[in-house]
Amino acid sequence: MTLQQLRAFLAVVEEGSFRGAARRLGLSQAGLTTAVQALEHSVGQSLLRRSVRGVSPTDAGLRLLPRAQLIDREARRALDEAAGSRGLGGVLHVGVGPTTTAMLLPRVVPDFHQRHPDVTLRLVPGLHDRLRAGMHQGLLDLALLAVPDDAEWPGMRRTRLMRGTLAIVARSGHPLARARTLAELAQAEWILMGSPGGPGGTVVRLFDDQGLPPPRVAATCEGFTEVGALLAATDWLALLPHDLVAAGLVGPGTAAIPLRTRLPRFEICLVTRVEPPPTPAAATFATMCASWARVARAAGALGGRRSADAPR
Repeated sequence: MTLQQLRAFLAVVEEGSFRGAARRLGLSQAGLTTAVQALEHSVGQSLLRRSVRGVSPTDAGLRLLPRAQLIDREARRALDEAAGSRGLGGVLHVGVGPTTTAMLLPRVVPDFHQRHPDVTLRLVPGLHDRLRAGMHQGLLDLALLAVPDDAEWPGMRRTRLMRGTLAIVARSGHPLARARTLAELAQAEWILMGSPGGPGGTVVRLFDDQGLPPPRVAATCEGFTEVGALLAATDWLALLPHDLVAAGLVGPGTAAIPLRTRLPRFEICLVTRVEPPPTPAAATFATMCASWARVARAAGALGGRRSADAPR
């Protein structure tokens, strides 16, 4: 089994055809076929099946696929680290939750790119469950997201960057806009950010802590764009970061309902693997995020314009 054979297999799976994979790799179809057949001989099983719809992995191919992807990524990462002795370069995969996408990345990414233009940044959006899986599978170099207090990240290092408050958000003119207790919202329908077992579970736990029946869930979303559109068009409610609402980033026509009920807080964390250690590009990006978080905490807000004390 060789790296070239694994990359040939990956290209065929990703392109869905030998012709497209050969074009992408700059190989002849005969050479590509030979590489895949050699890989199949090594593992003793057929890895690909052909049909009128194209080429797809067999069961054995599906089992090999995540391992092959990990080997390919680690090989490329090793080259990036070796090149790091000549300066930062390569590709940096960063998982980002919705809050960090809106509030932190606009401050960090432009500065990082200006200082290190040879690093290609690939930002992967998602909520807690998806980004945790991406870190464990080696798909991501680091992640910036809101981490539930009871979440387990074995083999990972978590660094708290900042804390935020949540707000119950509705469309402007919502019939329950004057509510001041959670009990007054008991019959409303809700949009969850992520699964009830993940970030969306905050709403469920809030109702349970108040001794109320479980909330009525109308929809589950992964991004603020979808949530903002649904809030503006319905009488549904959502529990979202207060700073995003105040900055108008949830969308026009939405506002927070000022309850007297104390709402949960959340933490934005930087997550990296313990082993292998972060690449030079990942370490530099992480340091910049931590510096920006210190500036935001000193200013008493997540958002706002660039401070004169911002890291240089």
